[in-house]
Amino acid sequence: MLAQIDQLFIYPVKSCAGISVSQIQLTKKGPMFDRWWMLVDAKTGVFLSQREIPQMALISTRITDGCVWVEQSLNHALVSSHCLPVKGQLVDVDVWSDHVRGYDCGDEIAEWFSVLLQHDCRLIYQGDCERLADETYADKNTPVSFADGFPLLVIAQSSVDKMNAACEGDISSINFRPNIVIGNTLAFAEIDWKALSIKRSGFEANLEMSVVKRCQRCVIPMLNPATAERDRNILPVLLKYCRANKEIYFGQNLTFKYAEGLDLSVGQEVDIAV
Repeated sequence: MLAQIDQLFIYPVKSCAGISVSQIQLTKKGPMFDRWWMLVDAKTGVFLSQREIPQMALISTRITDGCVWVEQSLNHALVSSHCLPVKGQLVDVDVWSDHVRGYDCGDEIAEWFSVLLQHDCRLIYQGDCERLADETYADKNTPVSFADGFPLLVIAQSSVDKMNAACEGDISSINFRPNIVIGNTLAFAEIDWKALSIKRSGFEANLEMSVVKRCQRCVIPMLNPATAERDRNILPVLLKYCRANKEIYFGQNLTFKYAEGLDLSVGQEVDIAV
């Protein structure tokens, strides 16, 4: 059987829960709505993630009529949902080693997140602000959202299945926060992938995606996405199957050649170059 797309995900607010979707529309920076917003520490402007605040995993998002809504059920004293703002005052923020700009979404949504997470934070919208992927791996002037480093992240379902079978806890694709989950491959074959190509129905040119860097992992895959609690059973499995050079790697970061009308759909066949 040919490799195919089994699942697709987007994560509108960086490090909050993602959305399983049947189709992704690609923009120059990556999937539409993907990591277009992020939370930063109110004093330092440095981005926040589940590494520091695991409860971020329990904040969900949905898209209705073009508006992205953020929702919570952790604190009954707060309103359950907010439509995320797309304008505000320009501010300087930090994403890893990148010093970039974004739009502060205002006091109301900042207060909502701050009370919910018990951390003084601000919500930042990227909008038209520029951020570029690391030229050590990506082509020069490759735009990217507030994702950790690259426009897309792909994993293989067979690799997840093998680790889950060896784990006393539960491991699913959600633990690894991918955009694309590929089915019908050998377990851990993705280590050797060089490029992915998808034939576009009605178009002469394929969608070409380049594998640029293996994804180095932190504590997040060890957090139960349903409870935000650490599952001690996962680390030994990651060390067994994903350790290299004293680090843990799983999945591949991708870039792609942008053109109008690019999309990804569950069920699309994928040609993989190794």
